[in-house]
Amino acid sequence: MHETLIQDKFLIDFMTVSESGLQMREIKANTVSPDLIATPDLKEFLSSTELNKAGWKQLLRKYGGDDKKLLDEIVEVLQAKIKDSTNMAIFLNSNKSLTFDGVKLHLFYPSGSEVVGDNLFDQNIFSVAQEYPYKFSYQGRQLFSFRPDLTFFVNGFYIGYSEFKSTYNNQNASKQGRGKVIADYLDAVQQYDKIAGSNDVSLSIRKEFLRIFEKAIFITATDINDTFVIRDIGILNGDIRKLIGEEKYDFEEYKNKAQSIFKSY
Repeated sequence: MHETLIQDKFLIDFMTVSESGLQMREIKANTVSPDLIATPDLKEFLSSTELNKAGWKQLLRKYGGDDKKLLDEIVEVLQAKIKDSTNMAIFLNSNKSLTFDGVKLHLFYPSGSEVVGDNLFDQNIFSVAQEYPYKFSYQGRQLFSFRPDLTFFVNGFYIGYSEFKSTYNNQNASKQGRGKVIADYLDAVQQYDKIAGSNDVSLSIRKEFLRIFEKAIFITATDINDTFVIRDIGILNGDIRKLIGEEKYDFEEYKNKAQSIFKSY
């Protein structure tokens, strides 16, 4: 059985439909912006959840009812904060709310409130998109692209992705799944090095180019039996860039070495 069929018919069903599943919502990949924000989810969370709807209405009046302009300007502020955060866990932990144009907006509702329990937490919007086409272009030329099998969001914010492998095809998450994650990252770092070299002093190009890998709270490799989690894949960046300059750089050898680093997860 092909892995895309298992993913679409069983895994997505467990995540989004099954009463015993994760109760996420599936969103279309084309609703996710190139900067990794599911803007319809973000707008819904800011405009209709309990602690946000009054503030959103207040801001909307200031913007003459132009909700697109309002959302675009909020996203611009948020992107600067995301870019300066090590990863999305730190961003969300440090930015549970945002004061925009004098109005407080909540970006995430924590669980376990002594007053309301999980009532607010349950209003968070957890989403998954299949086959999101991540691309990076520089000076008008596309340098890198790939399609994670599953990409995850909370309240519109990207939090991680997963590669799914089918054991029916004699593949598994431990070897081929993690191998695919690491190979994609190796490819991305090699392309990044070509344009950045030693000139990306502020790391602004790296923060944009490699964000789908390095901003992730988690990257997982999954099959029907197991899930392996890779956290902080950016720890490989320095070694990869050193090896790129070596004459005997062996892509497969380093991929195997990298897999062993994450074997404990």
